[in-house]
Amino acid sequence: MPPASTEIEVTPEAPLPGWPAVLSPAIAWDGAKFRSEDQYAYRLNLHEVAEVEAALQHFKGLGLDGREATCETFPLPTLSPILSALAEELHDGCGFFAVRGLDPGRYSIEDNIIIFLGISSYVGEMRGKQDESGHIFAHIRHAKFMEETQQERPIRDSNTASAFHTDLFCDVLAMQTRSRALRGGNHIVSSVATMYNQLVKRRPDLIPVLAASNWPFDTRGRLTPPELRPLLYHHKGRVLMSFVRDPLIGIPSVQRTKSLPRLTPLQREALDVVQGIAQAHQYSLTMLPGDFTFVNNLGVLHAREAFEDSADHSRYLVRLWLKNAELAWSLPEHLARGNRRVFGEDTGIDEDWNIVYKPRLQFEVAERMSP
Repeated sequence: MPPASTEIEVTPEAPLPGWPAVLSPAIAWDGAKFRSEDQYAYRLNLHEVAEVEAALQHFKGLGLDGREATCETFPLPTLSPILSALAEELHDGCGFFAVRGLDPGRYSIEDNIIIFLGISSYVGEMRGKQDESGHIFAHIRHAKFMEETQQERPIRDSNTASAFHTDLFCDVLAMQTRSRALRGGNHIVSSVATMYNQLVKRRPDLIPVLAASNWPFDTRGRLTPPELRPLLYHHKGRVLMSFVRDPLIGIPSVQRTKSLPRLTPLQREALDVVQGIAQAHQYSLTMLPGDFTFVNNLGVLHAREAFEDSADHSRYLVRLWLKNAELAWSLPEHLARGNRRVFGEDTGIDEDWNIVYKPRLQFEVAERMSP
């Protein structure tokens, strides 16, 4: 990846040597193109709901552990080709979709997890560790009894809005919506390709800044050690992004790692420009209870609205990090190293299949620095 340099000629036609002047409309979409939820949400009919429930009973009859939920052990003969086509759209199309039509209130905690694992296995068969505890699931909800202020918690435990970002080092985000907030809390997506095209047209000077290998990620864990790397990549014909703001900017109550530099004014401006472009072309997903939502974590930025819970309405998502070995994008080495740690490299962190949400009062510093 070429570093930022005063010798690089930056023009709208060639923002960096070898980089594209424009990316395809198939992946460079504007949120305004989605006029109906049916453009991204596949609605299960009664026959397909029955097929999912039959697969659940088949799996339970095998006496297997949840980690053994696969396309073979959770058979969906009618849905299989549909989910395969949606997985291809995830990797080579608009980069997100939802499967809708199941009621999570009909199933136990264990059965909800099995259904989630079974359906998602058709999208990505590999499941990654999401934190230093080796958790396979992230339970995303407002932790109402946590001691820290909203601004100093991990996003997954707060009810605040989040800026546009990607989750670190995974290929696909998979989220099961268990319940909705009283107000707000929608998931928001924006195309990386559109963001890139807009940068080429309006701020090509920022592309070398974003592509330089000097962005200081002050993450604090074995899965995500502190490092310097780019935010924006051109690799094997694709443009992709990987970043989250907190480990770059820092948190006031956490002393920054001394060996890492602070962001320059131009880097801060680049982050703000990316945020502004993503907002201008965003699309808000209405996530209904029972929805399974899948997002390409390398080609789509995501954010979240702030939300308000009530006694009867509480936002609760369960998240997996997935990888489809056949369809997965080739990764530059900076990202491939992190991806290997998440999806199988020996890090000394055992898997923890934490299917039940456990309220917490405190958390580790590394958790603040990851989505």
